[in-house]
Amino acid sequence: MEAQQALSLLKAIPMFDGLDERGEQELIRLIPFVNERLYQTDEMLLQQHRIPERLILIIAGSVNLSRETETIGTQNIGDFGPGSVLGRSSMQVGDYQLINARALEPTRVLYIPFRELVRAYDNSSQLRDQLKGSLNPTELVTTLRYIPLFQNLQQEADLPTLYRVAIITHEQVYSNGEWLFRQGEIGDRLIYVLEGQVRLTQVDKDGLSHQIGALKPGDAAGETSLMVGDFHDVTATGYGTTRVLYIDRQEFAQLLQTETRLREKLDIRHDIHTRSQLRSFDWLRDDEWIMTVFQRHWTRLFRQIALPILLLMLLFPLFTALALQTGILEIVIAAVLAIPFIVIMGVVLWQYVNWRDDFFVITTQRVVHIERAWPFSTQYEETSLDHIEDIHETQYSWSANMFNYGNLILETAGETVDIDMDYVPDSTRLREIIAQQIERSRARNLLRARGQIREMLSRQLQEIEAAESPPTTVETPVQPSPFNALLPFTAIRDYLFPNSWQVSEDGNTIFWRRFWLPGFFRYLPIFALLVFITLGGLLFLSNLPEGTNFFSILFIWLGAEAVVMGILLWFIEDWRNDYFQLTQNKIIQVDQRPLLLGVSRREAPIDRIQNLGFEIPSTVARFFDYGHVKFETAGTEG
Repeated sequence: MEAQQALSLLKAIPMFDGLDERGEQELIRLIPFVNERLYQTDEMLLQQHRIPERLILIIAGSVNLSRETETIGTQNIGDFGPGSVLGRSSMQVGDYQLINARALEPTRVLYIPFRELVRAYDNSSQLRDQLKGSLNPTELVTTLRYIPLFQNLQQEADLPTLYRVAIITHEQVYSNGEWLFRQGEIGDRLIYVLEGQVRLTQVDKDGLSHQIGALKPGDAAGETSLMVGDFHDVTATGYGTTRVLYIDRQEFAQLLQTETRLREKLDIRHDIHTRSQLRSFDWLRDDEWIMTVFQRHWTRLFRQIALPILLLMLLFPLFTALALQTGILEIVIAAVLAIPFIVIMGVVLWQYVNWRDDFFVITTQRVVHIERAWPFSTQYEETSLDHIEDIHETQYSWSANMFNYGNLILETAGETVDIDMDYVPDSTRLREIIAQQIERSRARNLLRARGQIREMLSRQLQEIEAAESPPTTVETPVQPSPFNALLPFTAIRDYLFPNSWQVSEDGNTIFWRRFWLPGFFRYLPIFALLVFITLGGLLFLSNLPEGTNFFSILFIWLGAEAVVMGILLWFIEDWRNDYFQLTQNKIIQVDQRPLLLGVSRREAPIDRIQNLGFEIPSTVARFFDYGHVKFETAGTEG
């Protein structure tokens, strides 16, 4: 059928009667999805027990409509001919009839899948404004007020805000058995059920599947996905034809940046609001979200500063009394007392800053401890949730029970447990959060493994052979550079200061060396000795006393230069030969002595790494951005 003819037939459908010229042009979006079909006599176009999934326009022939009832049996509705519309006759929610439609003669129809009709409705602002239905702004604003998140926006003054939310609200249709989302996938939207039903199932850490509920028309889900993001804990499956509204997290976040009234009036669940206010960290992965961030209990700080504060309380009255005197002796004594007073205040302030800068972070994938000894060093320790075997909680004193804090011991498969979670507030709640995230992580890993097995079997069952042509290599001629004269200096620079971090061409392997600065400090005396011998020898040779054998002194000087230079080059080469290598499945450490005098190689599979930590040992290391990284494996060596 020609596109122009299909467009003329679409305009004749009653649902599109009220469209203006611009709205009619939007119907062009539907033309690729207009299908034509011929039904033979007695063939069923619709069945009463199935919700219609298409809009049907009769072009030629006739159709009988009937309905089965429990009281009178078959109820005849009537016969309908060309121009009649069956199935989904409008975009209104629930506007369809469960009937039987049977062709009385060969009948030719046009039909459009309702899913594509909704998609065109969603993507066109003209159709949204001019067609009555779920996405019409006026009707959509009313619907949004039924969603718990927006239930505080009921006043007339809230209408402009709701209209802006309506602009970023979308609709989607799911067939029977189709997934809305799956457990373990990243949630990125809030959904609201318009028609049909959504069944929710969950796989636990042992691999057992449980049906935990269902969403019916008027139910909403996904507030966490909309406000903070997280993995889905359930699989949502459409039961029958299901229509849902949804709001995308990224679009909603952009709207929140400009809509102050919306931010203030959202009715966010307390736990979600708490998570949304947590500080973020630049080391978070794209598929990782923070569950909670906490510091050690204030009693830990109190124990550290109690004695200094007591000393301050004893010194302050004496210092004040002496400072108010006019005698020289009293003023001198007050000045002397001011020194320990200031030092003790500095110690108290330093302890407070250190306490504030220590964080424990529980994410959806790991437990992290960040400890900063301001301004000197930073220690970073972490363990994956998958590696935690047991969690032990202790409250070892009356004060711990009174003030509700304790210690958590995380036992992993590694050799030691580096994260010391002592003096943590509400340790019972934190233990439950960690245990819950461990179960979530193990269930995701199980589903991921099942998906990989399913994908592998699918590939094996597909008998498709793809011909692979060998890669061709094109040699590019090297152009002479005007800077070739600088090559000796470049070579010296590259030798003394090679790249600390290199990535292979295929991107699968990373090489890196130890940072140059600690080695420079370690071998600085030898370098200083070489400079001293060089400058001293030149100065001595330039002022050589008469009668001294020049060549003997030159020979001794060059020999000393060669020995010291050889020692320095030995150490430089020893540093250059040591490197680390990270591949897709293992980490390798190579220590190689110069002149092939010895090679030490250690490696460990990445999947055996249990705990990971790093330390910035000093202020200098923080300034030059280097530190120590520690991998702990399940073996006997870390």
